[in-house]
Amino acid sequence: MNNLISKEISFENSPEPNQIWINLSEQERVKLISNILVENPVYESFEITKAEKNGYVILRTEKSIKASERGVLLLELEQIIKNKIDQGITIWLEPVGDKSKLRNLRGIEIKSEK
Repeated sequence: MNNLISKEISFENSPEPNQIWINLSEQERVKLISNILVENPVYESFEITKAEKNGYVILRTEKSIKASERGVLLLELEQIIKNKIDQGITIWLEPVGDKSKLRNLRGIEIKSEK
């Protein structure tokens, strides 16, 4: 079996978004990504919070997704977006606060920095 992963890949620069993406307004970038999200019902629970010029697209979801499924789901979505819009786009999922009812009952509160 041939291993295609090598250490040299970690030293390569990430692709940067093209000038077309950079010149779009944030609303136009959000609209492009939204169109892809509504095409597939698997991604309908995601909401776009930011679509930055540097290619970072930050998503939020209230749906609980298993950790074993979440990574693959986001990688597949990122590949679709890269193929349809721009190779320089990177998908990020906004961290979600602690939803544990048991910890909330104990009075423990975790505050995130904003």
